[in-house]
Amino acid sequence: MTGEHLTHEPPLSPAQHAHRVWPYRRTAAMRYGVAVLAVLVAFAFRSAIYGDLLNRIVFTFFVPAALVAAWYGGLGPGVLATVMGLLLGDFFFLPPRLAFWPLDAIGIRGIIVYTVTTAVCVVLCDNLHRHIRRLEHALEQARHQQHSTP
Repeated sequence: MTGEHLTHEPPLSPAQHAHRVWPYRRTAAMRYGVAVLAVLVAFAFRSAIYGDLLNRIVFTFFVPAALVAAWYGGLGPGVLATVMGLLLGDFFFLPPRLAFWPLDAIGIRGIIVYTVTTAVCVVLCDNLHRHIRRLEHALEQARHQQHSTP
């Protein structure tokens, strides 16, 4: 089965494949830079509303940052964003503020829930990337076979 049969469209040239740079074909600086930027934006939003939320929903803004990092850059940047969000959230928003430890039971549960939830999301996003790469490879093989067969 060829790509034409799957999409009912003629094959695209490599220049027309916008997803060809998605995500591992990007430079490491771009992938990790987006991860850091996403976490810093999440931190800025969370900091701006600190007075309204105090120590509630500490990590909520860092989950989407990790997802953006994983979607854009893959597993490594997603893990980096997860760890950065954990450290920033713990240090700046969990009591006692401006310290990493000691944490109360609620803080520890928050860290566990954030870490597990975000890690699952990052791994699922990486799994999606892996399946997309397999599909791209299969479509390219099918196109190559079609063009090489008389």
